[in-house]
Amino acid sequence: MKEFSIDIKWLAMLLEGAERKGLDCTQMLLKHGISSLSVKQQSSRVPLESFAAFAKESILALDDEHLGLSEKPQPVGSFNFFARAAITTKTIEHSLKVTAQYWNLFDNGYRHGVTIDETGCLYSIHRKPNFEPLNDYLVSAILSSIHRFHCWVGGQFLALSYVHLDHPPSDLVKEYEPLYYGAQIIFDQEVAGLHFPARYMSAPITQTLETLPEYLRGTNSSLLYQPKNFRIISDQVRQWLERNIKQGNYRVTLQEAASHFKISQQVLHRRLSAENLSFKEIKKETRRDIAIKLLFEDKHKIEDIAIMVGFSEPSAFIRAFKTWTGQTPRSYRQSQLKP
Repeated sequence: MKEFSIDIKWLAMLLEGAERKGLDCTQMLLKHGISSLSVKQQSSRVPLESFAAFAKESILALDDEHLGLSEKPQPVGSFNFFARAAITTKTIEHSLKVTAQYWNLFDNGYRHGVTIDETGCLYSIHRKPNFEPLNDYLVSAILSSIHRFHCWVGGQFLALSYVHLDHPPSDLVKEYEPLYYGAQIIFDQEVAGLHFPARYMSAPITQTLETLPEYLRGTNSSLLYQPKNFRIISDQVRQWLERNIKQGNYRVTLQEAASHFKISQQVLHRRLSAENLSFKEIKKETRRDIAIKLLFEDKHKIEDIAIMVGFSEPSAFIRAFKTWTGQTPRSYRQSQLKP
C-alpha cells in the first residue's frame, strides 16, 4: 500500500518517549516533512512513510526498539533475533510459545504468556508490578508486531477472535479497527492480549531463514505502521482504488470492484463488513490519504490536487478535507512548513 496516513496522535506518543530520553526531535521531524508544531497540537494526519521514517531514525538514535516508552531500552536487533528463533518452529502454536519465551528474556515491563485451550490460543502480555507505560502506543505496537509476524510466517491472514487492551478507549478508537483487521477490541482489561482461533494452531510455518532478510528490511520492533505482508480483501480493494483514482477513475463503484475481484457485490460487502469496513469508507480514506501525500510533497497547487483526487470544485475538496483532518488544505500545508 503506497498511500496511507496515520493520525498524528500516534506520532505524538512516539515523540513523548524519544524526548523523555533526551532526543531533540525537531530537526528529525522536519527532515521527514513533519512540523513539530503540528505534532504538539495533535491535529491532522501524516503520511505513513514519514511516520515510519521518523520512528526508524528514533529507534536507531536511542538504540531502543521500544522508542523510550518502556522501563528499559529494548536493544536494536532484538526483533531480528526473535524472528530467527520463531521461524525455525514447525507450527503457529509452537511459534507463539517460543515468542513468549523469547520476549520474557528481557526486563522491559511486560510478562508474556500463552494459554491454549479448545478455543485456541490467548497470547497475553501482563504489566509487571509498578510498571506504567508512558502512553498507550507500546502495548499495541507489541501486540500488532506479534500478530503481523505470525500472519507472515504462516503464509496466511490469521483472523483474531478478539483483542484485549489494558487501557481505556480514546479518541483514536477508529484507528484501532484497521490495526486489528476488524477483530472485536475490548478496552480497559486487566491484561492485554490477542486470541487466535484453534483452527490456526496446527498451521505450518511456511517462511524460512532465507526469506527472513527481505521481511526484516521492511520492519522494526513496531509493526503498527508496517505495510501488511499478507493480502486481505480490504488491502486489495484499497490498492485497486489507489490505482483507479491515480488514473482518473474517480467514480468506480462497489459493483466494479466486485467484478474486478470476480466475486459478487454481496460477497465483497460481507467480507469488508467482517473487517468493520465498507467500500464507501475505504474509498473516502484512499482519497484523503492521496490528498495528504500530495499536500505533503508541496509540488502541486491545491486546486490541482482537488482535481487529482476527484473533486470537480476546489470548494468541495476544501470542505471534505476539513472534515477529514480538521484543517483546510492550505492551513494543513502551512502547518507542515513551520518548525
